[in-house]
Amino acid sequence: MLVERIMTSPVRTLTPEHTIEDALNMMSTYSFRHIPIIDDAENLVGIVSDRDIKLTLPSVLSDDDPDFTLKVPISRIMRKRVTYCHPLDFVEEIALDFYHYAIGAIPVLRNGRIVGIITQKDMLNTYLELTGITEPGSIIEVDIEDRTGVIYDIGKVFKDLNIKIVSISVYRNKEKKGYKTIVLRVQAMNPRKAIDTLKDRGFTVLEPSQMGQ
Repeated sequence: MLVERIMTSPVRTLTPEHTIEDALNMMSTYSFRHIPIIDDAENLVGIVSDRDIKLTLPSVLSDDDPDFTLKVPISRIMRKRVTYCHPLDFVEEIALDFYHYAIGAIPVLRNGRIVGIITQKDMLNTYLELTGITEPGSIIEVDIEDRTGVIYDIGKVFKDLNIKIVSISVYRNKEKKGYKTIVLRVQAMNPRKAIDTLKDRGFTVLEPSQMGQ
């Protein structure tokens, strides 16, 4: 899946000269948590999050003047080293950036200009879409030997039963070398016939769980 499919566009931005108060007002008005910062040439120069602002604001128990703090330019607190991506990058690849760098949002650049932004919420929504969890159906987990053609063999079981497979996820079996766990979401409210057929054909069904949504 390409980044351009799930990114938020257009993107609301600020410049380094805007204040923390400007950022707070924008976040409150539009209900988001990250603002890319661009210069006069529309080049990305930083990003600020609600967490950055919270760390900057004085405590309610402090004697500091909160009004003074809010007037500070956003350039004082923005993060200048920004992880970014391209609209034609794959979502699966930038997921690693979210994982490794523990970041909340990634701006999307094309020809040096910001054209979108992807957040952790976008990634979660994408994951839910890929797993098919939003569609009615059931989940079946199968322990399989990691060999060529095994997906075809499992798919044939469901084809013969005329049961639609909504999504397939494959995970490494940490306990058995050379094996993987396949998680199938199928369009069947009662998967018992499919489970019995899988077992009859030599497959090990692990944790069937009906999802009557």
